[in-house]
Amino acid sequence: MSYDLEFYFEPAIRRTRILEYFAARKHFKVENDKVVYGHEDTGVYFFMRLRSGRNILLQKTVVRAEFEINYGRPSYFGIEAEKETAAFVAAFQPRIHDPQMRGMGDGPYSRDGFLNGWNFGNVFAVYSALSRDPDWSFISLPADRLRADWAWNYHSDERHWRRPSLFVPIIMYFRIEGRLSRVAVWPTGGPISMPKVDHVLIGRVVSGEKRFGLASWLEVLDVIQRAGVDTAKDPLDIAYLTIPPLIANWVVNIPLIDVEALERLRPDQILDDELITAARDFKRDHVAKSDGP
Repeated sequence: MSYDLEFYFEPAIRRTRILEYFAARKHFKVENDKVVYGHEDTGVYFFMRLRSGRNILLQKTVVRAEFEINYGRPSYFGIEAEKETAAFVAAFQPRIHDPQMRGMGDGPYSRDGFLNGWNFGNVFAVYSALSRDPDWSFISLPADRLRADWAWNYHSDERHWRRPSLFVPIIMYFRIEGRLSRVAVWPTGGPISMPKVDHVLIGRVVSGEKRFGLASWLEVLDVIQRAGVDTAKDPLDIAYLTIPPLIANWVVNIPLIDVEALERLRPDQILDDELITAARDFKRDHVAKSDGP
């Protein structure tokens, strides 16, 4: 199941103009008539397909574009996709058709209209999964937590640009000791802007190879506090010209692990708690109405 939009260009637009647009924006790749958006830091992805029209003055044109993003995804997938969709609409001013329930119909385009259609369809997709298998096991976190993690990853490049001397890790998800854990990487104990997470992968080089140890957040806090680092802020901006000996020794002596043996979870595997609750409520309401007089 997917959220779909159709864009109509009246008059048709030169294909080269659209390709130049996507080439100038981050995270887009064009494969023939298929445009793929994939943000490596956030894990968000969606697709757009270009439909060609007649050649005008020997130049190829595009008369229609079809947007698609999969349902059954965390809510921030829609938030990030809407940012790119709004920019595309502003650049080309297409006529739109939105077939989603509670969507925009034949326009005009709006952020609220996009998100209304996306959120309703996303709930319905999870409800459909529950209808097929009531015992379906979802991995989830509160929406506020997921969106805060998404915002951190989405703006990680900007954070590094503002403080180029600090490494800015993304927040990843692993299953550690049977629990969903938020994880960041801290290479060699160097200068870093580190978000508060559950576990930290401590990187170091051993015999020319990148290896990692694993520390809980409380252990990391203990080490940097003893090294005189202020831990009151979030994120922790750990800045120094030389790594303090206490931290350097800790990094060197932390037990190494096999990172490949850890179960890393993709962002699209982790849904909002509220999304699952809404789907279960939708299912209960649907069943109640079906059993009614």
